[in-house]
Amino acid sequence: MTNDLAPTEIAWLQAFFGAPNGLDWGSIERRTAPQAIVDHILPWLHLVQRNAPQTPIVLPFVRSNEIVGWYATTHGPTGAFELKKELMGWLGPTYLNHFDAAPERSPDPMATAMRQRFGGTVFRFSGETARIAERLDVYARIAKLRPSTAIMPVRPVGAIRSDFERALLVQDSKRAEALIVELRNTGRLNEENLKYLDVRLKAGLGLWPQIARDHWLIKTLADLHMPGQILADLTEALYRTYLDDLEASGNSAALLSAFEQQIAKPYPRLFATRHGVKTPRVVKAFLLFECGRAQPSAQILADLAALLPPDDPGLAVYKELTAPSVVPIITATDQNAADDAFDDGQFDRAFAQFLALPLSKRSVQRLISCALVIGTEETRLALLEKIDGASSAFIQGLAEPIRLKIEGLRSIGDDLDTTAAAKITGWMDWAEKLSCNTYLAEVASAVEDMLTWDVTSFAQNEALSRRFVTLLGNLNNEAATAARRAVPAIYNAFFSSGQAANHCTKLIGTLLFDLIVLDEAISGTDLELLSMLLSQILTVGVTTKEYGSLLQDLEDVQRRIGSYTHLAWSLDVCEMLAIAPVPSNDGREARLRLFLHLVSQTQGFAHRLKRQDLVPFEFLCRDFGLDPEALGAIQSPERRGVDIETPDLSGKKIAIYTLAEAAGRRAKQALEEMFPGVSVDINSDTVATARLASLAKTADIFVFAWKSSSHQAFYCVKDAWVDRDLIMAGGKGTASILRAVLNFIND
Repeated sequence: MTNDLAPTEIAWLQAFFGAPNGLDWGSIERRTAPQAIVDHILPWLHLVQRNAPQTPIVLPFVRSNEIVGWYATTHGPTGAFELKKELMGWLGPTYLNHFDAAPERSPDPMATAMRQRFGGTVFRFSGETARIAERLDVYARIAKLRPSTAIMPVRPVGAIRSDFERALLVQDSKRAEALIVELRNTGRLNEENLKYLDVRLKAGLGLWPQIARDHWLIKTLADLHMPGQILADLTEALYRTYLDDLEASGNSAALLSAFEQQIAKPYPRLFATRHGVKTPRVVKAFLLFECGRAQPSAQILADLAALLPPDDPGLAVYKELTAPSVVPIITATDQNAADDAFDDGQFDRAFAQFLALPLSKRSVQRLISCALVIGTEETRLALLEKIDGASSAFIQGLAEPIRLKIEGLRSIGDDLDTTAAAKITGWMDWAEKLSCNTYLAEVASAVEDMLTWDVTSFAQNEALSRRFVTLLGNLNNEAATAARRAVPAIYNAFFSSGQAANHCTKLIGTLLFDLIVLDEAISGTDLELLSMLLSQILTVGVTTKEYGSLLQDLEDVQRRIGSYTHLAWSLDVCEMLAIAPVPSNDGREARLRLFLHLVSQTQGFAHRLKRQDLVPFEFLCRDFGLDPEALGAIQSPERRGVDIETPDLSGKKIAIYTLAEAAGRRAKQALEEMFPGVSVDINSDTVATARLASLAKTADIFVFAWKSSSHQAFYCVKDAWVDRDLIMAGGKGTASILRAVLNFIND
């Protein structure tokens, strides 16, 4: 056994089995050492020779040919905690008289030999020698049977969260749930965090009624100091479920009444503070809450109304609601009203009212408390500006703890050693800090604050948008990684606020497209996000140069992901390009080149193609003016003269719900060609309608292209489609719809 050990192992073993150890390595090699002691050593030498991580090493300390103690370490620099727990489990106080960890600078030569070889913590222990030796022999045999396992590196939480938000953007529930498991396995989530993630998952998947109707969940979370994102998700769910239809009707009185009954009375704690969140439905909910007070504040109403986008569909209703003739608005603030708001836990209102009053020792304390709860840069700066306007005598008259809190708030913006993320005032400030490589770790963590940053200025200022895109487009190394992780937050801010897409948002969309393409690995989630961005960009319209750049990126992506797994995505993208306007002949050649590249790649796995894969190729050939012979081996059974058994769907009705009407029409044409006698109806209603409900009740097969759908339409169909499973199309193009239908028929 000892002859099989590497020279490096023998070197440290010679050091361990040497003075003051009463057993020397030479006697073990020559087999002159007491056999009873050698029998306790050999199992551990087997583990040394095996050199497997996650296995312990335990060797004896001998005096006068008897074992008097042991030294143990891990087979590497990690696992000390686990080893200690195992040893205490095997031996414990029943057999142990002494157990400690040898100090790193200990003069103990045996501990030093072990530490220099393995790099981990070395434990020393002694006790009932015979019993311990017997137990350690069993422990060694079990350790030898322990399978070698690769330790998966724990990814940074920020990277997992970014992937989680990307999965939510494309509504990939399975991927999102897997990432929640990965987050849980980091060991950094408590019960509150898990509840927050559950809310975020449902919100990202558009399951608004499930959130809004979970009364006790909302009641419980409202009493916690929630992150701004979770507050936004809960408020959005309640608004969408109970108020959206009333807002659309224009009935302001009914809107206010429903808000009071369904939201304000059950969950008043939700409205303690917005945490600076500026998403329209959250702002409107807080505006309604203020309107419902006995004496609404004119200033608070004006501040909230100013946050609504000018093209918000509910703007007319809210102008009517905030008119002085509708609510008894007060224009002045008194001390009692501010104190009442603070005592009721309405921190936004209390802060605004105290800020409008002359400073007093009491109001300063309460302003500081409000600012700390609200936690935004805006409130911090407003408080400091108010305090800076006071006399030095007033400041000196404040209690020392209050002055220290004020200096603490001031130091957030001045002290270079504090969190830089707290100093970020908006999107441009964030981009500039990234471009300067300033406080990268802290700036990267500012993703949590992005919900509070304004984006309306970008929609009105092309130069500002272009500057933002230039800064983020020229990053590298860690700064570029931070920008890529922020892709979901940027998308949500610029594309999910309900604002109409324009040239400025097109610039942002192109930036996000490039950031995803530059990722070393592109996942299925990334592909769906690229498809969403491409749709946004093409809707606005592109120049010849922009179109050429997009097509180059798509060709690069296609080269990297070309496989049967992603064929439906590739076909949907080609269809999107075929339907959208092309700025020039060069653009037409570029999109044809992309399609021919896809055809060439597909030849390699043509034997795997099914009928639902072949039909979209034939449609695209027509779109691009190609002869079907250009498809080569990608031929339908009919063209190859092969008889196939076709299910008889005559008299059946297939319903297709999609907001991509062109894809729906092409899928309808294809299905009617493949299945003579079948009836295919398409619906693109964005809200629940009687026509949509009737279609769901009468259809034999209902396919729902959920990636181009309305949540209201989904719940309408789900309620009508009782005790039957909807066919959920994986994408929104013809290829995805056909694949979903034919897979269902053939199962």
